[in-house]
Amino acid sequence: MARAKERLRTVLQPDLSRVKPPLVFPIVVANHAAWVAGERLSRALTDSRILSAVLYQAYRLYNYDLIMVFADVLVEAEAMGCEIEMAEDEPPILVRAAGQRAQVVNPVRACRMPMILDATEGLVRMAGKDVYVLTSLKGPFSLASFLAGPEEFFEILLSAPERAAQFLRLATENQKIFAREIVKRGGVPFIGDPMASGSVISPALFERFALPYLKELVAAIHQLGSWTGLHICGDTTKILRLMCATGAEIISVDEMDIGFVRQEVGADRVIMGNVSTGLLESGRPEQIYQAAQDCLKKGLPKMILASACDVPTATPVANVQALVSAAQGW
Repeated sequence: MARAKERLRTVLQPDLSRVKPPLVFPIVVANHAAWVAGERLSRALTDSRILSAVLYQAYRLYNYDLIMVFADVLVEAEAMGCEIEMAEDEPPILVRAAGQRAQVVNPVRACRMPMILDATEGLVRMAGKDVYVLTSLKGPFSLASFLAGPEEFFEILLSAPERAAQFLRLATENQKIFAREIVKRGGVPFIGDPMASGSVISPALFERFALPYLKELVAAIHQLGSWTGLHICGDTTKILRLMCATGAEIISVDEMDIGFVRQEVGADRVIMGNVSTGLLESGRPEQIYQAAQDCLKKGLPKMILASACDVPTATPVANVQALVSAAQGW
């Protein structure tokens, strides 16, 4: 069997490329990886050696086709001036927005951003010849909302759009620098923009306030010689074509009709998704296997079978294995 890296390169080609077996990546990130390894989440979120070790251990346990370096959604926001609170076994929470203190930072030195870069470099060293190492970075819209404070940000989108644009500009410039450092370490920048979800804002607001900055970030990543992906949580039914307009090669979707997604994005776009995370957490392995098979039937040929969002922390190992085996036995 060809290495996962070679199979993904094939699928990313512009024609209707097929690979056998299909690519698979349950979106295992720091929370589930730490839980499987018996490690405290707070240690994985603050120590690059522990983060890379638990992610590598999960990759070896499940034998999937990608690795993603993702700690939590507040890594960049904290570095740019937000205050967070870190619990022992829960993701951090935002306790104070940066506001006017927000600034573009050097990712090599700022708070936990170097930890993410070091974990990326370590995983590339351990597994990079076989698989791509994706490194998650926040989309400008989500990062801007954290910098301003989510309530404040959504208010000024309508009442003072020029102020919202200032936060969006800061966020975009910061992420272009972060992406450059990720590529230097051998990683692939992979954008997550949860606050730009169709469950949160209208398609018109997405087109005005999220799309231009995503386009700029994706173009900057392409200029670095890398491809990229875009994941947006929640209901993206009405913005799928706008997600494609960002130029991202992979469109990752939450729980929704994958057949509809294929119809909307066209035959040439790589889809990543979308077995229910609720089913993964509480269903039976045979149910997950069947759901994964249904995804493959509707989403192939250009598809990465994945969970709809991050694998929940305490998801049974057998359930993640069922998702992986559905692709590997296809």
